[in-house]
Amino acid sequence: MKKLYFLLSVVVAVVIFFVYIGVGEKDNHVTSEETEPVESVKETVDVISNTDLLNKMPDYEREGKDCQELDDNIKRGDCFQKVNSSYLMWTLNEEKNEFYFPYQYEQDHWEDVFYYNIDENDQLGELQKTDYFEEYEEDTARVPLGEKVLEAYWYVFSSIIPKEGRPTLKRIYWTDTGDDFVFGVGREKENVQDSLLMISDNIERYYTEEKAILIHEYGHVLTLNEEQVPFDDILSTEYDENGEDSEAVEEAKSKCSTFYSNYGCMNEDSYLYHYYEAFWADKMDDFDEIDWEAKDDYKDFFFTYENEFFNSYQGTNPHEDIAESFSFFVMLNSEEIERNDDVKYQKLDFFYDYNELIDLRAAILENIYLLSVKDGEFY
Repeated sequence: MKKLYFLLSVVVAVVIFFVYIGVGEKDNHVTSEETEPVESVKETVDVISNTDLLNKMPDYEREGKDCQELDDNIKRGDCFQKVNSSYLMWTLNEEKNEFYFPYQYEQDHWEDVFYYNIDENDQLGELQKTDYFEEYEEDTARVPLGEKVLEAYWYVFSSIIPKEGRPTLKRIYWTDTGDDFVFGVGREKENVQDSLLMISDNIERYYTEEKAILIHEYGHVLTLNEEQVPFDDILSTEYDENGEDSEAVEEAKSKCSTFYSNYGCMNEDSYLYHYYEAFWADKMDDFDEIDWEAKDDYKDFFFTYENEFFNSYQGTNPHEDIAESFSFFVMLNSEEIERNDDVKYQKLDFFYDYNELIDLRAAILENIYLLSVKDGEFY
């Protein structure tokens, strides 16, 4: 079936958020008690493993243990941030040289190949094939690679993102995206209550610098879950024959008193609506004038508000902005945020207004440390 994507994401590689339509059949979950990374995962995890650096693992472990003694979660998070950024590849996207994003509206060539269900124990079930699987398998030998890559990314993602913070994430997909290098989070039309993670078949392994991408993608799960916006599985995918909003969507937008996302009208107490009010409401008239098919149109908008964004993808819409800011919030030290007055840093300070997000940041940073120590590798 044809898929319809609501695009919202890029960092290092392209990162997207979308709604999926039409995928493979459901199947029973398969539970596994395995907790250690299997060999196929290790084969596709590109960790820092040179001898000189690995000799520093005892120092890394000792410094992290000092962080665990801290009770205040801002200080605890900052401590793990300093330790992790000193030993691990700690990369955030600050590039401002790309302003044209055709993959946001050209995905007709994308095809799901296979996926795994994620069971109640956070383990991947058996491989589930889509209708496109046999055609893909016949043309390429990349299916075994895809299995290993999905296992590797899920191993890292599920290890660093607390399970209780992603109860709706139910599947992980391997997708033939042509020449596009993309990661994505989205929902299926038939299972709108469930989230999924998608990885392009151009991604050949997990790289340590892609932690920021995974945290960014989780930012979408965090800010566009059902507690933040009431989903309407009809309106979220309904367009007219020209690809424009249907009358039903236009009517829903007119009735929305907050901010209308691709999934519907944001709740008044949602993170995204508060973020929108603080950082986007005063520039939406300019934003709505952008012609996204014109290569330089967005560029003019971006440089008008350049001090509000760390990179050129961040300004493509409020959803991308908040997800990217969430990644910077997690991976930058609060002391650096306090030293800077630019709006882009004010966006990071926004998250410190929520105690649950302060706790979440500390947990993610500690989990990155715990994963590295457990496996004896610098993730």
